[in-house]
Amino acid sequence: MGRIELYKDKSDCCGCEACVNICKRNAIKMQEDEYGFLFPQIDASLCIECGQCKKVCSYQNENIELNEPLLAEAATVTDREICLKSASGGIFAALAKKILQEGGRVYGCAFTYKNGVLYPEHVRVQSENDLVRLQGSKYVQSRMGNIYKNVKKDLNEGRLVLFSGTPCQISALNSYLKNQEKNNLFTVDIICHGTPSAKLFDDYLKQIEKNINGKIVDFKFRDKSGGWGLKGSIIYQNKRNQLRKKLLPVQLSSYYTLFLDSETYRENCYSCKYAGKKRTGDITLGDYWGVEDEHPEILAENGGRLDKSMGISCVLINTKKGQQLLDCLDEKIERVPSSYEKIAKRNNQLKCPSSHSIVRDTIFKLYEQKGYPAIERWYFKRLGIKRYVYKIWNYIPRKAQIFIKKPANKKSRLN
Repeated sequence: MGRIELYKDKSDCCGCEACVNICKRNAIKMQEDEYGFLFPQIDASLCIECGQCKKVCSYQNENIELNEPLLAEAATVTDREICLKSASGGIFAALAKKILQEGGRVYGCAFTYKNGVLYPEHVRVQSENDLVRLQGSKYVQSRMGNIYKNVKKDLNEGRLVLFSGTPCQISALNSYLKNQEKNNLFTVDIICHGTPSAKLFDDYLKQIEKNINGKIVDFKFRDKSGGWGLKGSIIYQNKRNQLRKKLLPVQLSSYYTLFLDSETYRENCYSCKYAGKKRTGDITLGDYWGVEDEHPEILAENGGRLDKSMGISCVLINTKKGQQLLDCLDEKIERVPSSYEKIAKRNNQLKCPSSHSIVRDTIFKLYEQKGYPAIERWYFKRLGIKRYVYKIWNYIPRKAQIFIKKPANKKSRLN
């Protein structure tokens, strides 16, 4: 057998780390490219060319487990506190609590504060007290470490496991487990736009720290203090060692806007094989954007049961096992029938992969040559006077905003 080639082109690798986990010789390590994206590299001195790394790669293999949705719903938890800590309707948290109460384990992406850096990684949770770490959206690729090995160990010990992640991470887990008994495994895939690198995110945080003259200790992409929507926040420590909170409106965040404009993802995200109707998870979760148009009758403001201000999830139930798990929640959640077609109208990644413009090349050329500060300068120069309009807008109390026309926020990638 010749030397193993893990991928020919960067678009062939999603960075799921299944190959790292499967290698018994620890011959594969993830290494950053010039833009901070992680790719597997083989140490030829350790490799015995068994080929397991190629076999486990679900992203390059054709035979993968995908399921068309059996049911589609709009849903939200009845517990207001859980909902406030979640990005949308809190359905994942409700599912996770059920698994934990049954003595199971829950896996998902968390921000871990390590050596002064917020590190996005998949972690294993076994206590409801730690569940908050997994709640909320993280618009950055997480490191997997030995997570697939840990899931296999839990399953071998007879534990229930709930695993959440991007569709490619779910597919990678299923491929890694191969013929492993999966009756105790429940998977939740998110409606994924794409994944920027952890390095890009870290460099963005350093730029904020420079601007505020403080140290960031926590970050939320979806802060609900002003209601359901797209607004981030940071918790930071100032020079007096006092903890402070600062809101980050989308328009005033270069990282956030460029993420939403699909300009900063891995190469493979733009040809993602999982961005479609067929799903990798037992359940698919996301925000039910446009619910006010598709189901106005279910909203509390119209006499319905669901409070839009708290966030509403869209739920695709893709397997009988996923349906059984969701049915176990009883009075914990409010569920309303919907359809895949209605949900997909405002969740385009249920139909096709994200696309980028020529702006992506500009961004990464700046990043490679001059670092994130150059992206920040470029972004605000392109934003121009709108920067000050958005600042004023976000100082206006939310209740007063409904009487004022919101400033235009073009989805044209700043062109």
